[in-house]
Amino acid sequence: MLSLLDRYKDINDVKKMSLMQKKQFALEIRRFLIDRVSKTGGHLASNLGIVELTLSLFTVFDLDRDKLIWDVGHQSYVHKILTGRKDKFDTLRQFGGISGFPKRCESKYDFFETGHSSTSISAALGMARARDLQHKNYNVVAVIGDGALTGGMALEALNDVGYRKTKLIIILNDNQMSIGKNVGGVSKYLNKIRIAPKYNKFKKEVEDKLKKIPNIGEGMAKHLEKIKNGIKQMVVPGMFFEDMGIKYLGPIDGHNIKDLTEVMTAAKKVNAPVIIHVITKKGKGY
Repeated sequence: MLSLLDRYKDINDVKKMSLMQKKQFALEIRRFLIDRVSKTGGHLASNLGIVELTLSLFTVFDLDRDKLIWDVGHQSYVHKILTGRKDKFDTLRQFGGISGFPKRCESKYDFFETGHSSTSISAALGMARARDLQHKNYNVVAVIGDGALTGGMALEALNDVGYRKTKLIIILNDNQMSIGKNVGGVSKYLNKIRIAPKYNKFKKEVEDKLKKIPNIGEGMAKHLEKIKNGIKQMVVPGMFFEDMGIKYLGPIDGHNIKDLTEVMTAAKKVNAPVIIHVITKKGKGY
């Protein structure tokens, strides 16, 4: 019997898979990456860590319409597999072969050529502004690593996104690793907000209990939003992104497909900039 990877045809196949099939598909993709990249060389660890995130993106978004930008570009191997280049992976980073980064001449699904790094949010912002000026309706998503986020170009773009409130989805792929040690205020801030699952769990428990109170529970739950920011400031110091005007969701387990797809689906409905903070493990499955 053919594997899911061998049966895979195009980007719509991911949407048709059950959750269990996607988990199996993720295992098969990891085995494929380890086999091929071990022979050709390339960025193996970062791509092993982004498999479930990529599958979730392909589940929620329609790349025949939506735009997806990878930053740094070398975390796009799974994207390349899913967009018709699996059979060319023996030529990865070889003369005349496929690039180790997104390449517009390779695929219509490579929307921007990103190297290393910090350019994705600016590029995505430009695409989102063009969409709005043309009165079109599609999603623009930038996937950026925690190391790339500390770059000046990324921070300038964040500042503009928050100020102008452009509808845009930013996926922060936080594997807590980069080529060099992350330094500065943003890096320290990310270290603090990795404890935010405690906040999310606490908030959900409070909402659930309030809704169970007869007659007044639903009303009290609605008013919870008014005290949310105060609680959030205590548990998640600074709220850097929301203070900039960008809706913050996370942190999310970057290897939990169900949670990822739910959060991305919710983010699509927000008519404002959103950042989804995803925690992944570099080299997962090796």
